Amino acid sequence: MEIAGVQLALNDISPSPATLGTLNALALTLTSGIRSLGPAIFTSIFAAGAKSQLMDGHFVWAVMVVIALVGAYTVRWLPEKAEGKLKYTHDE
Repeated sequence: MEIAGVQLALNDISPSPATLGTLNALALTLTSGIRSLGPAIFTSIFAAGAKSQLMDGHFVWAVMVVIALVGAYTVRWLPEKAEGKLKYTHDE
């Protein structure tokens, strides 16, 4: 999920405006950590796959596909409010 998607989901699921700042700070910290470690981790996976010729050196692609599938599956647990499909009643 790119940073814009994370920001939209946080805006939608934040319980109050007071906690939105804390949620944004945690999300940015987590995103920065992933962005700093990701290249080193995937370069190491690529190098190990190329050296051992695991899947003809394309092992890193299998790892990325698994991560993408896990991410696509976990999106299902976002609250309905984060999907932008709000159901309004006449009282609102």
